[in-house]
Amino acid sequence: MAEASFPGANGRIVYAAAGTDVEQGDSESTYESLQTIDSDSKRDRFVQGCQRIDGDPTAGDCDISYRSPVWSPNGRRLAFDAGASLALIAPSGAGLQMLPAVSGDDGQPAFSPSGAQLAFTAKSGSRTDISVIRTGGTGARRIARNGSSPDWSKRGLIAFVRRGTLYSVKPGGKRLRKLTRGRDPSWSPSGSQIAFARGGGIYVARADGKRARRVVRCSGCGTPAFSPDGKQLVYDGGGLRVVRISDGKRLNTLVEDARGAFDGSDPAWQPR
Repeated sequence: MAEASFPGANGRIVYAAAGTDVEQGDSESTYESLQTIDSDSKRDRFVQGCQRIDGDPTAGDCDISYRSPVWSPNGRRLAFDAGASLALIAPSGAGLQMLPAVSGDDGQPAFSPSGAQLAFTAKSGSRTDISVIRTGGTGARRIARNGSSPDWSKRGLIAFVRRGTLYSVKPGGKRLRKLTRGRDPSWSPSGSQIAFARGGGIYVARADGKRARRVVRCSGCGTPAFSPDGKQLVYDGGGLRVVRISDGKRLNTLVEDARGAFDGSDPAWQPR
């Protein structure tokens, strides 16, 4: 999924990391974690994670997962998909807070502009719905059926994907509107634009889905996220890459994926 950036100076980029190493004696070491990194690809920092050797936990908290991290509007907390439920944590790795599970599989959180609520996906049988919950873990309610990859804009709209098409809806579940074809929606800091992935690249369009233009030509890429100053995008393209929105020029590669050994995904940019 992708995540909106809230206005501010450009801070650190959080992402989900996973990898496999074969150690001496042919033991297999696997890990998954949340990491943050500066946009100049320096100072990569560990937030929280788990390591296993031959399937047995050896370090960290292996009772949960570490996927789809997102920043709060003030840049002081992270929410992430911890497996069956959502979790909150400080970027230092302190203060882990598990939210009560709403369904059998809650995931893909996105903060509200106030930081007091989260939009997320909740499993309902074979269907995935879009729901909203307070960050204290109360007040969960469904706002849209059959959706994934929710993202909450500064202007109060929640974008999501349904069958390969982007939609927007009000947090109360009203004013459902079709935007454009695509996946991985991500609102700009002002809420006036939306970035998304579509076959062949990363696109940016107006908030109503019109006047889409391709920023990056790429195959299999996705999960774009605006920088808080609105001038850059970070996305997953076989590694985490930063480009300038005005002309698509690549400014940096933060981490490189290594097939079967390392994967960095789901980037989100911290406002500060």
